[in-house]
Amino acid sequence: MDTGCDLLAEGLCGTTSDGVTPKYIDFIDCTGDGDIPMDNAKLVEFQYKNDGDNVVVGLSGRKLVLGEWAKDVTSMKLAAIRLYELLPRGVLRRVKKERKEAFMMKHHALISKTQLKLDQLSASCKEAKTGDDEKKEKEQKEKEKKDLKLMLEQLNTMIEFYDEDSGPLMDIIMFQDGDNWKAVIDLEANGDLTKSIPMAPFGIDRQVDEFRFGSHVTFCIQVYDEGNTLSIVTDSGSHGTHVAGIAASYFKPDEVESEELTKDLNGVAPGAQILALKIGDGRLGSAETGTGLIRGLIAAKKHGCDLVNLSFGEPSWQPDKGRVSKVFEKAFRDWGMTVFTSAGNDGPALSSLGSPGSLTNIITVGAWASPSMMTEQYSTLNDSPLTASSYYFSSRGPTPDGFLPDVCGPGGAVAPVPRAALQGKAQYHGTSMSSPNVCGVAACVLSTVKENGISSCEPEELKRALKNTAVSGGIVDPFSQGSGLVSALDCADYIINNHGKKGQNMAIDVSIPSRNSARGIYIRDEAELDCSKTFNVLVKPRFSHNNQRTLDEVNELLSLQIHLRLKSSEKWVTCPESMTLLSAEERNGQTFAVRLDTQGLKPGVHYCTVDALDASDEERGALFSLPITVVVPHSRFVTNDKPKYLLGDDSSSDSECVELKENGIDFLTQFHLIQGLPNRRFFSVPTGTEWVTIKLRSTEANPSGSSPRIYLHAIPFVRGDMPNTECQLKRVVQVDDGTEKEFHIRTRGESTLELCLQTLWLSNPSSVKVTAEIEFHSLNTRSPTLLSSQPITITAAAEFARVGVAAPLRTEQLNPSCSLKSVLRTVRPNNAEITLGSLGRDAEPPSDAALASDADEKPSQIYEMRLSYAFKVDSDKAIEVRPSFPSLFNQLYDSPLDSQIWSLLDSNSKIIEYGSSMHHATPKSLKKGDYVISLLLRHPNYSVLDQMKDIPCEISFNLKDALPMAVYSDLDKASTPAVKDDGRSQIAKRLLPRGSYQDIYVARPTADLPKWCVDGDVIVGALTLDKSKESVTSMKMLYILPPKPKAKSEDSDEGDAKKEESLDDIVFKAKLGHMKKLRAKNTTAYKEIAEELRNQKPSSIPLLSELLSFALEAPLSNDVTNEEQYRVDEIEKIYNKSQKVNGGPIDAAVLAKYFGLNEPDKEELDADEEAKEENKEMKEQRDFLKTILLSRAFANANNTSSDMVAFDNTVKELKQWVKLDTLKDDEEKIKYTLVLARHARLCQGRVPVALSMLLKGKKELMSGKSLKLIDEELLTLFNATDENHLNQNIQESIYCSYPVFKRNV
Repeated sequence: MDTGCDLLAEGLCGTTSDGVTPKYIDFIDCTGDGDIPMDNAKLVEFQYKNDGDNVVVGLSGRKLVLGEWAKDVTSMKLAAIRLYELLPRGVLRRVKKERKEAFMMKHHALISKTQLKLDQLSASCKEAKTGDDEKKEKEQKEKEKKDLKLMLEQLNTMIEFYDEDSGPLMDIIMFQDGDNWKAVIDLEANGDLTKSIPMAPFGIDRQVDEFRFGSHVTFCIQVYDEGNTLSIVTDSGSHGTHVAGIAASYFKPDEVESEELTKDLNGVAPGAQILALKIGDGRLGSAETGTGLIRGLIAAKKHGCDLVNLSFGEPSWQPDKGRVSKVFEKAFRDWGMTVFTSAGNDGPALSSLGSPGSLTNIITVGAWASPSMMTEQYSTLNDSPLTASSYYFSSRGPTPDGFLPDVCGPGGAVAPVPRAALQGKAQYHGTSMSSPNVCGVAACVLSTVKENGISSCEPEELKRALKNTAVSGGIVDPFSQGSGLVSALDCADYIINNHGKKGQNMAIDVSIPSRNSARGIYIRDEAELDCSKTFNVLVKPRFSHNNQRTLDEVNELLSLQIHLRLKSSEKWVTCPESMTLLSAEERNGQTFAVRLDTQGLKPGVHYCTVDALDASDEERGALFSLPITVVVPHSRFVTNDKPKYLLGDDSSSDSECVELKENGIDFLTQFHLIQGLPNRRFFSVPTGTEWVTIKLRSTEANPSGSSPRIYLHAIPFVRGDMPNTECQLKRVVQVDDGTEKEFHIRTRGESTLELCLQTLWLSNPSSVKVTAEIEFHSLNTRSPTLLSSQPITITAAAEFARVGVAAPLRTEQLNPSCSLKSVLRTVRPNNAEITLGSLGRDAEPPSDAALASDADEKPSQIYEMRLSYAFKVDSDKAIEVRPSFPSLFNQLYDSPLDSQIWSLLDSNSKIIEYGSSMHHATPKSLKKGDYVISLLLRHPNYSVLDQMKDIPCEISFNLKDALPMAVYSDLDKASTPAVKDDGRSQIAKRLLPRGSYQDIYVARPTADLPKWCVDGDVIVGALTLDKSKESVTSMKMLYILPPKPKAKSEDSDEGDAKKEESLDDIVFKAKLGHMKKLRAKNTTAYKEIAEELRNQKPSSIPLLSELLSFALEAPLSNDVTNEEQYRVDEIEKIYNKSQKVNGGPIDAAVLAKYFGLNEPDKEELDADEEAKEENKEMKEQRDFLKTILLSRAFANANNTSSDMVAFDNTVKELKQWVKLDTLKDDEEKIKYTLVLARHARLCQGRVPVALSMLLKGKKELMSGKSLKLIDEELLTLFNATDENHLNQNIQESIYCSYPVFKRNV
């Protein structure tokens, strides 16, 4: 379960080591990344012609020429997909770069060609001309020269505003061939499918192909839901191929130089088959989703997998909680699949283990390196002896509830990667590499035990065997290595020798009821060290039984009785000598007590296990273990009387020590860093502390003369369920002689801070000595929890917020500032739809026990709910926008739902961005317009989804310029923020002496708020108490917007009496309103009312405007054969009716005269009612004249049969009354731009002028449903030339911006 695999990668494209069995069982996309919804496809009936062209028109508009493969096809489904929607991001970047270089090469050639024409024309213009004909010729050449200069400008502009490569659109044909569905994809995007080979799902014919255009990405297909879903399966990155290669690649001897080299190249288990399950979603940059994980486990069970590897992970709040975690538990305990996972790459500090590595029902693997790996894979400098150790980045336990990784394995390898990476193999390192190493070992172990007659080895039995036979190597670190390095031979012998013994394949849960059912004991904070502590340990065997137990299952419960010997690995933990393990179903488990005596422990971290051994057979190792971790802070060993504590036996001045500084609060400590060994210090944080400052400097000059690189990892707090990623500090520090590096990290009082330093042996294994200074700070303003959702808030009616600041620990600097940076808008869904998930992928199988009892037991089906959220961007300038769902965010393995993924679409259904439950999406710059967020939620319980139909979406709009907020020390200033002329000043930078207190007041912003904000919006930012320490002294700030002040209309005066309408006017308006409703429904009734109203008021502008709308939009009667000409004629009729000479209101000469003079100002109009009414009528007439002239010209421009002379005249008249900058609506601006561009091209033959107008419009116009027309007009211009790179680029842009086939989450 990974990013997917390259089916043609070397070492993975053939067979297993038997030379016969295919390496791949199947390749399945579990994410939906490559899903094509064929229920939305266009259905086409088809009959093959033996003596003619077999052509269908694809959704791209291209003619698709079919080959002989279509002989028996009678119907087909047509769809389309852009290549770039399927490529991994790394490949996509490369392909875009290569295609841009090719585009620019052709474009620069075109520029050079145009420049040559200009040079030649300029030279001919310099020749002396005397005759009239010669002068006319020269004038013509000067005109051509001017156009060529303009063309050059536009060609260079196109470089500056290069329309990002959108990639080719590939047509898809899918049809049924007997019982199977097959698909043909236009891989060349040229319509020639004569030589195409229809592809069936991979599991049928093992067909693999490769995408073109230099991508070299391989793919196969799958078909689901009775042909309603086509899945195009690609990898989403190189990670999965590399992991598969480590576990099971096989190189045939004839493919390499020697058989000995073959063994070196092979994966750990070359005889194993691979089921490639893509759970890394390409839409999310290959991040995993709940959908992918759950579908992956379902598919693994369906295909009978023994072992599953998952080298992925995310932070986790509550291990073993949530839907995804429960399905992992089901896979391990109920479906008989052993799942291996990487511990994560977030070490070396303790408590850095995320999920799924923190789950109970999984085998978690840390990363380990041998000296030979260090030198051979990383070319490590070996100035001093190298020691085997954990990788510095390998995540460490314990989790907050005491859980640790299980085992470790080699964490680096040279292995195959996808061919699209343009290299055969790569060297990667991480716990992602250690997990498949151990998984491969497990495959070899299972193969061995099966050869020895053991047909089934349950996951718990395999896990117990791997842990009980693991060995220690080099620097021992149970927090990253668990039980140690796996040993394949010992593990296989262990299973063979112990298989079938009572309890050997049984899961046994161990927990501490008094510590919220923790899986271990983890004492970290000093308050728990003052005396001995006793804990009750609950032990409960787990049985995988059917709901109604069979007789055999009942007997299993009744017969369980194992006499156990309990052993503590350390003297400071006392436990009973023995216990008898029973099923204990009645009392829900058994308990025993352990006592911890920690008073005599030295500073640092201490680890112990209480192991339960079969008293009659102790050699088979622990049946269960209780992990116990105790941290004794170094700060506990220094006082004002004894301020220095030496950490070793060496009493020299440069030995490692911890020293309490003279102020009685801060600490100084020395580190002697040795390759491979993390060096830890623990400090009890004083009450009230809000942040810690860490200062790091070199203790001595480095003998080698180089500056060592040190990994600094600090975790300030391990309590409750907060992941380390929410509070930690991680830096790679270059320690230069004579310089000091300073870092800040938030913390909270009465917790324990760990400061962990380690050298990076990848570059320099030499030992290093450094000194760290730890300072504790507080301004006493934050809530008592380290991560709080409680911001400082100024409500809609309030003018300010008050914050109290104190300095309880030391003198602190107060230098506040406050600003707001984004607008948060909450929207509810406008539509919700719940459906069954995919029948082939979303059926969760029953347990093995249930199937053993009833072979007809049905799977449970997962449901999907799609929610739609509509919102607008009303800003005249583009805004960066990011949607999120805070109630579900930052939850994956512990999420209450299977998954969440959302897409952001524009009004053309173009997908702009995807996002998920983890990792905020990148804010996207959105132009003015309408947008939709589509959210997909999944769960096996319909009722759960039904009750979440109203889940809110939060949309963040980033402000281009932050809104400043004044910070005062005086209440009266803050409560009157709008006052500016009283000599007020904000609070100045100052020192706050220890023990002192200061109130500060934050006033609401007084700058103009964005006009596009709406009631209910919240503006968010931060109050920073010390600008020099922004990362640790900032608090979230909210300003809830009050209702906007009511604006007065420019054309109204509150003192004016409203003019009373006559009954005839009211009836006229009512009928006019009714006409609008009839426009598209009943043209006959519409025309009758129109004639009646026309007779009543032939000069009514509202009536003429409605008739113009009818002429533009009305449905056509059956006798209309040329719509374009029909619209032109109808608009012309309205234009004629509007003219004064025909009884209409418009007299162009009168309007020109009126507006040619100085228009009366507002005061003059207010004083003269008749002049005011005349002004209103004149504006109304002028606006209508502009509208109809633009509509008339636009209709002529779109009419391919228009008389060019007539078109030229309409444009001339239009230009007399309308200029682009006088139009307010983008839709009108688009039409105006198109009219002038087509006029320049068709009537004047000036293509450069047309191109200039269109490129300017494309750059400046933000919204409007007709924006596509600008691109289409550009395409028309480019198609008239031989410059294919231009028309290809714009055509692909059109496909991208205006999808011909719609996909969604």
